[in-house]
Amino acid sequence: MKLRKFKIGMRTIKTGLAVSISVMLAELVGLSSPLFVGIGAISTMQASVSESFAMGKNRILGTIMGAIVALIMSYIFPSNIFFLALGIIIVIHILNLLGWKKSINLSAIVFLAVFLNHDEAMIPYAISRVFDTFVGIVVGVLINYFIAAPNNDKVFNKLALPLIDECKKYTYDIVVGKKKVDLSILKEHLSELTKIQELIEDETKLKVGNVRSLASTRSLLGILLEIDNDLSSLVMMNYIATITPTNLSNLESLYNINTFWEERSVLSQEDIIFNYHLQRLIKNLNQCETVMASLLG
Repeated sequence: MKLRKFKIGMRTIKTGLAVSISVMLAELVGLSSPLFVGIGAISTMQASVSESFAMGKNRILGTIMGAIVALIMSYIFPSNIFFLALGIIIVIHILNLLGWKKSINLSAIVFLAVFLNHDEAMIPYAISRVFDTFVGIVVGVLINYFIAAPNNDKVFNKLALPLIDECKKYTYDIVVGKKKVDLSILKEHLSELTKIQELIEDETKLKVGNVRSLASTRSLLGILLEIDNDLSSLVMMNYIATITPTNLSNLESLYNINTFWEERSVLSQEDIIFNYHLQRLIKNLNQCETVMASLLG
């Protein structure tokens, strides 16, 4: 049995730390509801610093929206099950319209707390719930920023390195005429790499990412996407081509092999198209290795 699955992730540890620190802070300054402080801390702990910042902002806005809707409805309508349901529907609909879908859960919780409050004055109570949640959100973001901040550059490199080898393997399989070359796994990995690049871009904008590596990761992703396009074109052709001497020489250099291939003086239209894509593939695969070396260097 592998012990890896029992390993506690850093995000899990930081979530526990953020909750304990935020609750302790709430007790020190005398906040009325440590529960909402803890909920705010949990809701903002994300896989990257940029996601935590974005989530924190949306959570704060969503919390305010939930409190405002609850205040308005509590002053206009009686507190009963029907208007409780109506209020939740209104909160969810507003947040969907604003594009704050990830804030819905927290906003609905705050709405419930304010709308169902019968013991304290409504406006001070709503402000307290918003402030409690705000404190937890800030603590969660700060913990994610200052303690073992996720290194998306490192994650990018870890994903990109085997992806280049995958592309080389697919290229080889297509050239030698292997049937049923399936690029679906490659496309999944490229999609995952694209998401990591988006996080790197966001973190660079927030000035928490490595600016120097941004150009290299952006360049490498662009090259890999071009490789995917050429591989897809060759797979769709489903054709065993006559390889030009130039491409043969480049293949020998790329794969460190000696080739034995039929040479013809006249190439068909399919051969020309095949070699065009192959030439771009070889060039981009070599470029990938160069860019990857600079990222790891």
